[in-house]
Amino acid sequence: MRHVGFDVGGTLLRVLAASDGVRGQVARHEVPRSYEGLLDLLAELTGPGADAVGIGLPGTSAEGTPVFVPALPWLEGRPLARDLEARLGAPVRLGLDGHLTLLAESVEGAARGRRSAVLVAVGTGIGGALLVDGRIWRGAHGSAGSWGWLQGEPEPAPVAAGYPAHGGFERAASGSALGGRGPELVAAAREGRVPPELEAYAVRLARGIAALASTLDPEIVLVGGGMADAMDVLGPMLAVHIERFASPDGRRVPVVAARLGSGAGVVGALLAAEIGEDW
Repeated sequence: MRHVGFDVGGTLLRVLAASDGVRGQVARHEVPRSYEGLLDLLAELTGPGADAVGIGLPGTSAEGTPVFVPALPWLEGRPLARDLEARLGAPVRLGLDGHLTLLAESVEGAARGRRSAVLVAVGTGIGGALLVDGRIWRGAHGSAGSWGWLQGEPEPAPVAAGYPAHGGFERAASGSALGGRGPELVAAAREGRVPPELEAYAVRLARGIAALASTLDPEIVLVGGGMADAMDVLGPMLAVHIERFASPDGRRVPVVAARLGSGAGVVGALLAAEIGEDW
């Protein structure tokens, strides 16, 4: 049996294949800038003899067709799964990248063995996923876990073009909200000098996490995306402010860094290919 997983981002594509359960190495490629170019690359990287393919996208899909993919708008409305299946002769399963990330974390990462979990993926934007009774809850339209649409502080200034394609929490607490200074501010905190900008950012991020922990009452909250790498300094700050904002039970929910890092999405795509439609 041969399965292939793809994690397609705004600029970078990751691919991971497994034959009879033995995985190869993750390879990285630039994302083509056209639909036909992407089809060609996916078919080439899959190669002959695949039994199934899983693809994670930075947006939602319905019946194998991407519907809302702000980072790759030329994908919207194109029958990606059907067209690729015609080339490969194998089933192709599309998924929201956050869902596939949490799938990987629930099988092999920080949420392993948990029946419920929330992933808050904090990078350029904010996305995520929800695990309920051991299954990824995809939602009626495939967008469950789009935490960026939570309300942020009153009318935060937009941090990315395309509003209203970006919700309030995303504008207030995504990595973009730090204006490109994230690495600099985190480095200063690691040296013992916590910049006021980073402290204020932690307050905004903690508000959203506290709301999720309080209303959903999961066993664990995972912070993924680029900010997962900053949890050594962000984690203690978040804990202080979550204590302020969360319900009594919400304060009991551990908040930890996702374990699989940037490779979680492609691992989840491979798992979706291996598991089938019921992932």
